[in-house]
Amino acid sequence: MRLPHCIRSAGLLVAALSLATAAHAVRLTAGSGAGIAGQTVDIPITTTSITGAGVVSYQLEIQYNPLHVHATDVLEAGTLSGIAGWGDAVFHVTESGSTGKIRVSHAGTTALSGAGELVRLRFTIDPTILAGGGSSLVFPSSQFVYNEGALIDTTVNGFLTINATPMITVAPNTGEIIRGQTLAFTVSGSVTPPAAWATTNPSIATISPAGLLTGVAPGSVRVFAVDAASRRDTTDGVILVRGMGLTAGTQSVPVGNTVDVPITVTSLTDLGIRSGQFRLTYNAAIATAIAVVTGPGTLLNGYGPVGFGVQTGQCDVDFAGATDLVGAGTLCYVRFGASPTQSGGGALTLVDAIFNETLPPRITPGYLTVSALPPITVNPDNATLLAGQQRTFTVSGSPTLPIIWSVDDPSVASISPAGVLTALAGGTTQVRAVDAIGATDLNSFVRVYDMRVALDTVTCLPGSQVLLALESDREVGAFAVRSAQYRIQWNSPHVTAVSLWPGGLIPGTWAAGNILSTPSSQALQVVGAGVDPLGTGSLSLHGLNVTISPSAPSFTDIPFTITSLLFNEGAPDPQIGAGLIRVRSVADAPGRPALTLALHTPTPNPSREGAVLRFALPGGGDALDEARLELIGVDGRSVRTLLASGLAPGEHRVQWNGLDDAGRRLPPGLYLARLSTPTGQRTTKVMVMR
Repeated sequence: MRLPHCIRSAGLLVAALSLATAAHAVRLTAGSGAGIAGQTVDIPITTTSITGAGVVSYQLEIQYNPLHVHATDVLEAGTLSGIAGWGDAVFHVTESGSTGKIRVSHAGTTALSGAGELVRLRFTIDPTILAGGGSSLVFPSSQFVYNEGALIDTTVNGFLTINATPMITVAPNTGEIIRGQTLAFTVSGSVTPPAAWATTNPSIATISPAGLLTGVAPGSVRVFAVDAASRRDTTDGVILVRGMGLTAGTQSVPVGNTVDVPITVTSLTDLGIRSGQFRLTYNAAIATAIAVVTGPGTLLNGYGPVGFGVQTGQCDVDFAGATDLVGAGTLCYVRFGASPTQSGGGALTLVDAIFNETLPPRITPGYLTVSALPPITVNPDNATLLAGQQRTFTVSGSPTLPIIWSVDDPSVASISPAGVLTALAGGTTQVRAVDAIGATDLNSFVRVYDMRVALDTVTCLPGSQVLLALESDREVGAFAVRSAQYRIQWNSPHVTAVSLWPGGLIPGTWAAGNILSTPSSQALQVVGAGVDPLGTGSLSLHGLNVTISPSAPSFTDIPFTITSLLFNEGAPDPQIGAGLIRVRSVADAPGRPALTLALHTPTPNPSREGAVLRFALPGGGDALDEARLELIGVDGRSVRTLLASGLAPGEHRVQWNGLDDAGRRLPPGLYLARLSTPTGQRTTKVMVMR
């Protein structure tokens, strides 16, 4: 062996010897070889037989890819050149870009003979070609000669194959754990089992024969593995072992509400922690940090001063104390106020966290979601009630209990915590429900009327006169009614005459001259007023005497509608109801129930707050019969007079409000309702309950 570019035999015979033999055909072949990154590979240059050719010199050139391999030497030992005793060849290597060349010149005093390896070229594979590859070994045209060209020769190119380098790879390359936690490592590639594991500092972290790393103390290490074939790999980065972990919680809160996000820590025992600080960043568009909470159950409960500072999108918490913190759990809470309008979400990221000014924790972020309030619905959406009536309201959807109930106008109605609405006075209001997290709904309306005023429904014979009473469902004395006006309308050719009934509270209270009626086709307008208000004692306010044509067909129903009704320019506010005259002939009413003196069982019975009493007066003409309806106690005394006036034949009804003649509620017990007329008397039982 020797350095390239040197002539290593001083008396080298260079000139070609004269040959007497005829031209000799020779083939020269570059062999093939294989290796892995960093290895040396020898490539033989072989020749067909050159015996008798008198070869005493040769020159050759081989081109290759220097990005993959490098020519480093020429070997003669054991080759035709070495056997002939030629000594060392001269060679020259040039490499530029992707082209490399090795030129070899050799000569001797003894002619070469035989066939086989003329010489060997040594190549070194680039150590970075780990994945494999190769390089062609090429004889350039006219770059090989024997005896300076005396022989006819051909060449065959070769190839150097670079095999993939067997390697092992440790994974993961980096990591972060908390003391006491584990992290599993694996080794892959051309592994010859078993692999031995180790860390660079067992006092920081240890690793088991199976590759399970355990954190011991705060610090950092690298992990390496060596297989049975001595292949080795080490993590590129370090494995961080933290003394503790710090985690921001994940919470959800409806808009407009507050929520406490826990900041939790793994065990601080044996770390001597007496101080710490962290910054928490968040989405300022959906929430604002408003306080740090260190109440019972937190590690910082009663522990030294705890500082809190807030800026847009971030807050800072710091603490310090005189004793070591121990244990794991909730370090503290950060209280957030959610936007009253904006929903959405955002990460809760812990930054600049450190304990005792030297120990950074392993950080786990959290997430805060501000959700829209779930829809709730007040049921029913609308309601119509009379003063004193009740209606239970409910909430559907996804309410968070308890529900806070209210009404927009408490003078119209009140509502209990259980959602029971009580109508108080005429007017319109709305029911509002607000659940525990602020979800709200408002129903469309609640319409309250002070009373119900309606025309009666009566039955009569064709050609008869019938009283169509205008009746209230309650005593009107409390309303101080000093004026009234109403309009009644009908549409039937069978109504031949309509006049005002002289009975009822209105004619009984106000002078006849203060009650005016204006008839028109199929309608009657009535206006009345007086100094004294309408009192108590009857639910019949006024009425019409209606005459039905004798030609009215049986089973004709004639509706009478109150198109307007006004008391005192608007108060009280009445709900109005239509009336009906049902025309029936004697033949159509077997047993003539409408023309037989009758007092029907009250409804309801038993009753708690009054009842409706229906009765029928006999007769076939239009004369008014004096009728008296009263309630009698068990001692035989009259306790309430419900009616004492003249009535036309037909069906009638009177509503009793449960009071006696003095306006007091009747005590529970059994009473008799007694109807007295010139033609007879009828009674029925009335049971009053509480």
